[in-house]
Amino acid sequence: MEFDAVAYAHETLAPLLNALCELADSEQQLDQRRFFAGVLSGIECASEAEDLADPFLQLSMSAFMGFSFTAPTALLLDQLLDKAQLLSEALSLDASEIH
Repeated sequence: MEFDAVAYAHETLAPLLNALCELADSEQQLDQRRFFAGVLSGIECASEAEDLADPFLQLSMSAFMGFSFTAPTALLLDQLLDKAQLLSEALSLDASEIH
């Protein structure tokens, strides 16, 4: 069975991004909410693996946005980035390398 990057992003990354949006709402961090909602939208709209490139680029820039993350947000963001890294590594493999 072939790895489905879009399904993985929808099933694994989108819930974490939703949680980050909810946390930003509860912490009244509207800029963070807008940022994570934009990344989430890009992932939700993806229908091909190539469609994930822009949301991944945005996500990788989260450290450079000047946000001050609370401990719960930083922990959740670390989880998201770890799972995104796994997806990125899977996408960089040749089909023959995926078991």
